[in-house]
Amino acid sequence: MSELVTALTALAGLPPVERARQIKPLIDLAKSVLAHERANAFREALAAGLSQAELARQLDISRSKVSDALRDYPVRLAE
Repeated sequence: MSELVTALTALAGLPPVERARQIKPLIDLAKSVLAHERANAFREALAAGLSQAELARQLDISRSKVSDALRDYPVRLAE
């Protein structure tokens, strides 16, 4: 997450075309960081006693979305 914040801060000083060029990899990084964080939140909810089905119901998503996130993002990203 800190890498993302640092990169976003550096964008401010770039010319418009270079700033636009730098944004695509940052979008990909942000999506990855947020997907990992969501999976970690799912794990915490499950550890607190919610079932995947109940978690999905409370989030208004399918149970397979919960399962997919847990499978696709199995470990916590290092800060």
